[in-house]
Amino acid sequence: MVFNRTEDQEREYLKQIIDRLNENINSTNKSVKEHVDTLAEYKDYIWSNKDIDPHEIRSMRERILNHFALGENVIDKSKRLGKILDIPYFGRIDFKRKEREYSILPIYIGVHSFFDSSRQKNLIYDWRAPVSSMFYDYELGEASYISPVEKVEGTISLKRQYHIRKGKMEYMFETSLAIHDDILQKELGSNADDKMKNIVATIQREQNQIIRNGDAKILIIQGVAGSGKTSIALHRIAYLLYRYKGSLSAQDILIISPNNVFADYISNVLPELGEENVPEMTMESILSDVFDHQYKFQNFFEQVDELLTKPSQDLIERIRYKASYDFILKFDRFLLYMEKTYFKAIDVRLTKNITIPAEFIEEQFKRFNRYPMRQRFKTMADYILEMAQIQYRVTVSTPERNRLKKEIRNMFAGNNDIQVYRDFFEWAGAPEMFKMRRSHMLEYSDLAPLAYIHIALDGYKTRNSIKHLLIDEMQDYSPIQYKVIQRIFPCRKTILGDACQSVNPYGSSSADMIQKVFVNGTVMKLCKSYRSTFEITDLAQNIYSNNELETVSRHGDKPQFLKMENKEAEISAIADLIFDFKKSTYKSLGIICKTESQSKDVADRLKSYTNDVHFLSNQSSDFMQGVVITSAHMAKGLEFDEVIVPQTNDDNYCSEIDRSMLYVAVTRAMHKLLLTYNGKITSLIKF
Repeated sequence: MVFNRTEDQEREYLKQIIDRLNENINSTNKSVKEHVDTLAEYKDYIWSNKDIDPHEIRSMRERILNHFALGENVIDKSKRLGKILDIPYFGRIDFKRKEREYSILPIYIGVHSFFDSSRQKNLIYDWRAPVSSMFYDYELGEASYISPVEKVEGTISLKRQYHIRKGKMEYMFETSLAIHDDILQKELGSNADDKMKNIVATIQREQNQIIRNGDAKILIIQGVAGSGKTSIALHRIAYLLYRYKGSLSAQDILIISPNNVFADYISNVLPELGEENVPEMTMESILSDVFDHQYKFQNFFEQVDELLTKPSQDLIERIRYKASYDFILKFDRFLLYMEKTYFKAIDVRLTKNITIPAEFIEEQFKRFNRYPMRQRFKTMADYILEMAQIQYRVTVSTPERNRLKKEIRNMFAGNNDIQVYRDFFEWAGAPEMFKMRRSHMLEYSDLAPLAYIHIALDGYKTRNSIKHLLIDEMQDYSPIQYKVIQRIFPCRKTILGDACQSVNPYGSSSADMIQKVFVNGTVMKLCKSYRSTFEITDLAQNIYSNNELETVSRHGDKPQFLKMENKEAEISAIADLIFDFKKSTYKSLGIICKTESQSKDVADRLKSYTNDVHFLSNQSSDFMQGVVITSAHMAKGLEFDEVIVPQTNDDNYCSEIDRSMLYVAVTRAMHKLLLTYNGKITSLIKF
């Protein structure tokens, strides 16, 4: 007999679940009040009895702390139960283990688990639980999951999906397929939210394999535009926090995020899944921290902007040179060369009557080769002084000690990072590959190599407190950046991105290139694009072909190309399009220009038509709903119901980096795409 066979029975069962949830919430709220009252009583007792025994005070304090901890747990439970009232569960499977003694078990699956203590029964299973994996991975028939103790095999006899909102079931249906089609199409066809949302109800089989991969120490995810890679990575973090609860917390994880806007855009996912937000940093801040932020440098956004607005072949060549894997190999050979040639020992007069011979000092430099080169000097000096005191039975004064240390340091020709960096390019026969900007500013591509030098020569304390590192937009970081990251964070990593979405194709990395740095890395691919309609994806493929991309069969309007007489007419047309958008059912419109200066110009010009637009710059920190004007660089990782790409004429979009920007802009659109231009349409689009 099937439990809750009909839809009416399911609706009645949902009411029962909500009633039990409310009962539990009321019970936990009552328990919270009791804990608060008890704490108040303890505090009043201590305050009103100033002369009580110190042992009793200690005992009371322990009780207070225990009650406080228990109270916090009860509050957390109440909050969790409150969150699932709206959507208690989204799926169900009926599973029977192979063994005869087991009966069919209906398993309801939600964002959080719900254990009914009165019945001593788990009524809802967390989507991350081992048994829940079958919902994502199997159709009807034979199935299995890995429990903490064994592999459990059996049969799925029923599979259902539910659409529940505000505690009411809108619809349900039976399915013999993996999680897609009906509910997935409805979700894909819905409007964009102001923040990224959890996707637990629509996780696909290939996505689930990535989320639950607990074996790979370094997981490299190559995902096409719209494949949900960032969302999947965040769900993976939530899964790992669930699986390793007690040994892994949110503070043990770090996200390397491209900018503050993107950080804000994704900030909703983990709290929705019942987890704390994870700390975030940028690549620039991590690299600069290596040498205590003592150098001024061009940031990544500024580098890309320069490539777009004032491209120089010399700059491009410098970026390319430093973005190759061969660059790392050359660097490592140079460090070996430094080991052999940069330390020139000389005789040192220690006291009036004692001279330390150069040969002995040279011997000590080699003796302590387990230390980074610039970390050897103090150890060398201490050892030499110790030997001198033993051999000559003398007492060395503090000034003599300091002089010895100073002279040993001066024997090394690599005490200045910038000079060593210059030396490298001279040694490599490519002095033109290093150029210091005005006001002693470093180019962005020099930041990681300089950090690499500093770590090699001076050492750097690894961040062992971080147990898992998540790196988004992996294509925008070079191999040497990854090399430095590995030195700083020798932990497990999830690295994700799309080679086709690099905003700097001259300095980008593919999954294969990243795997050269992380030789034990596992590459997994997400090839199916869910974000855009078939028609929008088809145009994106026209701009930047990806043979691995698979589209979801969701159709919509064809992208429109709107030719204008001049720039002013183009702005007026965009204003009209904004007016049309506001009358539509869409929630978000992205006006995405090639550069920030272009997007700022468009925003300023639109002010005479409407004030209801938000300009998103590289200095912004919040993602805004509604009409957003921004650059392709800043739009990366975001999505909009409708996208307008202005100035898609041939003189604006013409180079390889322009192609990348156009591809990024186009792939932000979920349902509707419009491209405006005056003059000749860009030749990057083939008709």
